[in-house]
Amino acid sequence: MFEVRSVQAQLDGQCRNLIQFAFWSGLRTSELIALRWQDIDLDNKRVYIRTTIVRQREKTTKTASGQRTIELQPDALEALQSQLKLNPESERVFHDPATNAPWLGDHIIRKRIWIPALETAGVQYRNPYQTRHTFASMLLSKGKNPLWVAQQMGHKDWGMLRKVYGRWIS
Repeated sequence: MFEVRSVQAQLDGQCRNLIQFAFWSGLRTSELIALRWQDIDLDNKRVYIRTTIVRQREKTTKTASGQRTIELQPDALEALQSQLKLNPESERVFHDPATNAPWLGDHIIRKRIWIPALETAGVQYRNPYQTRHTFASMLLSKGKNPLWVAQQMGHKDWGMLRKVYGRWIS
């Protein structure tokens, strides 16, 4: 948890909101950059995952289980509420602050936001996809139901969780 907070502390504005949401939602990067305001229900604290952006093209999720409804954790909700103040008129939730346009891919996020934040925080490099692993391990460490965690992450069943995160399942 210390590293999560240390990385977030290096960021502000849209960059902080994006990374905070990534850590607390478990979304894949392709799902993060495709997220639209119409897919978010702030009142009921839910996000509907229906699309991804891969190689600058919008697509449906890779699998049927990838199309899902996630329950917003408090920190994820906070990031969305903060982001709404920054770009309420846009279709896409997260924007590249350098261009004020939606992100075109994960490579830009990694190069301009992720790597500098890790370096400044003194955190050893790992790819941005690791935010998903952090999300899963935090929930499992808190005793959340593995089937629910698998559903939140877009897995068909909890087999992947057993293999990858077994040490966090009590």
